[in-house]
Amino acid sequence: MTPKEATSHKDLRSRPVSRSCSMVLVVGVLVAGVLVSGVLFGCGHATPATDAPLERARRAPDAEEIRDAALSAIAAASATDLGKASDAAPAPEDAAAPAVPRLPPLPPDPLFTNLVVPPFPQAVVSVPNGATSARPLLVVLHGTSDRPDWNCDAWRHITGAQGFVLCPRGDDDPRESTPGDHRYTLRGGAHLRAYLHAAIDALAARFVGYVDVERPVVTGFSLGATEIAQLALSDPARFPRVAQLEGGHDVWTSPSIATFASGGGARVLFGCGSRWCLPPARAAAKRLERGGVEARVVFAAVGHTNDRPLQEAIMGELAWFLDGDRRWTP
Repeated sequence: MTPKEATSHKDLRSRPVSRSCSMVLVVGVLVAGVLVSGVLFGCGHATPATDAPLERARRAPDAEEIRDAALSAIAAASATDLGKASDAAPAPEDAAAPAVPRLPPLPPDPLFTNLVVPPFPQAVVSVPNGATSARPLLVVLHGTSDRPDWNCDAWRHITGAQGFVLCPRGDDDPRESTPGDHRYTLRGGAHLRAYLHAAIDALAARFVGYVDVERPVVTGFSLGATEIAQLALSDPARFPRVAQLEGGHDVWTSPSIATFASGGGARVLFGCGSRWCLPPARAAAKRLERGGVEARVVFAAVGHTNDRPLQEAIMGELAWFLDGDRRWTP
C-alpha cells in the first residue's frame, strides 16, 4: 500500500586557560565556524515537502583539513602561552588537562540536505542544527512507492532533531509517480545493505566530527520495516534498536529472535496506523518478550501513513526505546 498524505514540516525548526589563550580560542572557533558552514552546506537548502530538486550535497574533500587547520592554530597558540607560563611556575601535578575546544555550531539552515552516495541515489539527511559535538545517527528506510523526505521529516520531529536522520532514497518508481510527486522504491537484500553502509560512510566523511555512526537506531516504514528488521538481524550488536512502522512483523520468528537477543539486540518498537497492523504487531511483541527482547506497540488511527498522531504516539515510548543510550539525552 502507498502512503497518501505528506507530512507538513513548516514547524520543525528545532528547537580554565590564560586570557591570551582564551582570545585565540574564541577567534579560532569563530573562523572555523564560518569556514565549516560554507563547506558543509554551501548557500542553498533542501525543502523536503516539494518536488523541486533538493540542494545538491557538496562532498568537499577539504572539510576536515579546514577545521583541523583552525584547531591546530588554536592548539599551537595555546601551547606557546602555556610554555611561557611554565617558565614562571611549574604546573601542579594534579592539574586538569585543557578542555578540548567544541566544534563550531552547525548552521541553523538547511534543516534537510541531499547526500551524494556514489553509485547509489542521493540520500536525504536531517541535520541537528546548532550541534557543537558528535551527535548520534538514526537511519530510516521508506516504503514502496514512498519518499525519503517524508520519513526524514517524521523522525526529525519524533527525535526533536537531536541527531542526524539518514534516509536512503530508492529507485525511481514511474508507475506510482505523478507530475510534481516523484515516488521511489528501495531494492532490498545485499544491494540495500551496500547502499546503507556507503551512505553512512558518506555522511561521516561530509560531517567530520559531528556525527557518531556507532550503533545507529534503525527504523523503517512498510516495506522498509521488513528490510530494516533483516538488517538488524545481520548485525544485532551494531543495530540493537529497531522501530518498525506498519509492517515487518513476520521477520520475528523464534530463530530470528534468538539470533537478535544473543547478538546484542535490545529493543523493538512497533508503530501501527492501520487496524490490520495491530494483531501481528502485538503477536510479534509477545514473541520478542518471550525470547528476551523488550518490545512495545503503539497505535494511532492514521491509516497506512506515519502522520503526526502516530509520531506523537512513538514519542510517548521514546524514553523507553532509547534508554541506555546517553547520546540521545538532550
